[in-house]
Amino acid sequence: MAGTGYRQVLVQLRRPGSKSYQRAVFGECVLGALGVTGGEGRVQCHQQDNSLWLQCPDQSSTTTTTTTTTTKLMHPPFCPCYHLADTGRGVQDELKGRGVAVGVAVLLEAADGLLLLTRRASHMRTFPNTWVPPGGHIEEGESLETAVLRELEEETGLSVTEDERRTCHILGLWESVFPPILSLGDPRRQHVVVYLHITLTRSSTQLQQLFKLCPDEVDAAVWLTPDLIRMSVWSEEKAGMDKETLIPVTLVNKHGDQASGTIEASFLLSNKNPDTINMERVSTGSRFALSLWLEQHQKSEKQQRSSQKDLYELPDHTVGHNALSWTP
Repeated sequence: MAGTGYRQVLVQLRRPGSKSYQRAVFGECVLGALGVTGGEGRVQCHQQDNSLWLQCPDQSSTTTTTTTTTTKLMHPPFCPCYHLADTGRGVQDELKGRGVAVGVAVLLEAADGLLLLTRRASHMRTFPNTWVPPGGHIEEGESLETAVLRELEEETGLSVTEDERRTCHILGLWESVFPPILSLGDPRRQHVVVYLHITLTRSSTQLQQLFKLCPDEVDAAVWLTPDLIRMSVWSEEKAGMDKETLIPVTLVNKHGDQASGTIEASFLLSNKNPDTINMERVSTGSRFALSLWLEQHQKSEKQQRSSQKDLYELPDHTVGHNALSWTP
């Protein structure tokens, strides 16, 4: 949780044909502003001067640095900012000057190959009851890595050793908007979330003993096996999964008391198109990040499966159109 009164780190982007970067405009689709079509594409990004700088890799730039990373950027087919213009509506006047903030989250991989997800507390203003990797905002002067490690420790009590930090790298970028679909209201929050991946030298069992979950932000944490992750990401994997399968979970109440228990795997099978604010599910951005991890983790998988079509089972005629009427 970022400290009170902190200054947000914002997105700066270079539009097609432009020689300079401009601050991203709240309510405008980031992918559209970059000229990315089809709901996904490769972008160059680097962090500098309390901003995240984005451009398409086919543009020459004098600001490219040794820390520039080329990675995938995606949003869901129901991205509210993409479809806002189609409705004839605009963002509220008080939000127009806000800019697009930068968020960061980490896929924490234990030595035994399990990944950590936490459930956002039900009282959270954005994405309550949603399962996500640890993460949050970036405070002024923080690097992506420093910010996500701070958030990790605040939310879960876990810290990362210097050797483990050396494994940190960017998995991909996600345009996140809340509410997540226009039928739930006009955009009130817009972020580009940077998903990082860190591999630890300790097992999930060892790490679970170190949990100090923060009830202000999360109310549960689980370690997911690769098989469970595949089932949460790809629909064809869900067919053979019993939704009543029990997964070990660590719970925390509002007083900070922790307990071990189990949770049904049904939250991994939830509809990919959120239809209520409080719906318990794995977030769309988390599923994207998990698919990128699976591509990296599954050495035997030769075909990449982190596209919009793979994640949302889009009919061929909607690929590249992000049809507003599409439902899973």
